[in-house]
Amino acid sequence: MNFSPFAWHHLRGKTPADWEVSRFSMEDRAGRLEFADREGLKATVSWEPCEREPDRLTTMSTFLANNILGKQRARERNLRVTDVHTEEVGLFIMGWLDERLPLQALAYDAKGKHLIRWVFEGLTAPAKRRSVVIPVLTAFDFNDDPDTCEYDLFGIHAVLPRQYRIEDIATFPARTMMAFEGDRSKARITFRRWGLARFHLEKQSLEQFYRSAVRGNGIDWISSTPCTVSSHEGLLIRYSAPREHHSDRFMARRWKNGQAYVWLDRAENRIYAYEQMGPDGYPVLPLADTIPGAKPSVPLS
Repeated sequence: MNFSPFAWHHLRGKTPADWEVSRFSMEDRAGRLEFADREGLKATVSWEPCEREPDRLTTMSTFLANNILGKQRARERNLRVTDVHTEEVGLFIMGWLDERLPLQALAYDAKGKHLIRWVFEGLTAPAKRRSVVIPVLTAFDFNDDPDTCEYDLFGIHAVLPRQYRIEDIATFPARTMMAFEGDRSKARITFRRWGLARFHLEKQSLEQFYRSAVRGNGIDWISSTPCTVSSHEGLLIRYSAPREHHSDRFMARRWKNGQAYVWLDRAENRIYAYEQMGPDGYPVLPLADTIPGAKPSVPLS
């Protein structure tokens, strides 16, 4: 079975390649990711703040009573902590009542002070545990570096300083956008990804396509320089754009130091863009430090 990586807020791991993220939380403090395939929901992984490690077996049985069985059924069944079957897998304690009910797995991140919970649907039978659940739990790691956070979702992979927070996301079958803003600097970083590149570039250049794609953002072109990004043909674009905050928009204030790398990955048939702008003196984040594997090269003038 093939597995694909993901990373989000306090989570990092791999799931079966045919699972897709069907729902997600933007909030950093507490939230969840839901994974589904064509048959429906397969698993949910959640995070919540937790100052000290709980008794994980008690936590599992409480979750069963409150969220799976229901309190009345739990009382009728006389549910006890010792009824839960457990097994240690990597960072997790895996627990289940029987093969008809969802399987749970709990891990405690002492460094980041978060409780991580997986709930797997229809995967409790021994064969499913071995082929799916155990590989997912074994591949999991805490995304808890105090200085940076890794994001790898919807085809966008980036590593950003922790002070940058998600502001906006748009996900469509052939178009994805993720925007972040710095807590202190108020600088804005935006990642874009388009599919069907050959179709988009059939009758227009890469620059013409990008201009039309961001026209609604009020961007004014300053310059465009050919470049490569990890051997892919691309452009380094300088631009000005409206500031993001409402008072600045009302006063028609603009930032004039925007820059964007835009490149075409022919093998993937996709177009990528990395944009950033902010107040004078904001900390510019190099492309190579932000997107793993992306190395820009601009010809000398």
